[in-house]
Amino acid sequence: MNALAQSAGAQSEPPEATPQRPTFTSDTSTTAPGTLELEIGTTSSDSFFGLPLTIKYTPDVAGLLREAELSLAFEAVTSISPAGVRRTEFGDRLTFALRRPVYRGERFSLAVAPQATFFVRDGKGARLGATLLAAYGFGRNTAIANLIWTSATSSSATNAAQQYDLAFDLARTLGASGALSRLSVFAGALVENPSNQKAAVSLGQGIT
Repeated sequence: MNALAQSAGAQSEPPEATPQRPTFTSDTSTTAPGTLELEIGTTSSDSFFGLPLTIKYTPDVAGLLREAELSLAFEAVTSISPAGVRRTEFGDRLTFALRRPVYRGERFSLAVAPQATFFVRDGKGARLGATLLAAYGFGRNTAIANLIWTSATSSSATNAAQQYDLAFDLARTLGASGALSRLSVFAGALVENPSNQKAAVSLGQGIT
């Protein structure tokens, strides 16, 4: 779900929302200047339930912060029962990011997103890093790739010293106009490569 709130100084017609869920990647597009967006989703498995939430805002200013989107992401609720005893609480991390387009062509665009993740329990320290985002559009198709690097301020068994991730998504809009133009099908892959574990590959598909 994507809830869109418009500031008083923004244009009279609400701008299009820029939801990034549920794909593996983030787009190079940022929230419209002067607009606050709230993204809410759910994740679940046999023993886990989460309610991820992202707040995004792009100041309506010129200069270095022009089109620069500020965001805060966290799990509003996590519920886990690893041994049959369920524990429900606020998520264990807060992620702050700044996403800014650096090139926007007719089909190809680039953006960068420095980020910082802080763990709120268990003394795990923090993770600092950045994401390079690339998007290429052709017809009703869009290919998006993210290269992500993060490093731990204090490494441990659960907080890898270095991690390199690569995410890729290919999406196709279902129609050129009308309601179908707001719907897309996608397929993607995520490769996670922390320094203290073997690399893991995830595949996904769905509709946005």
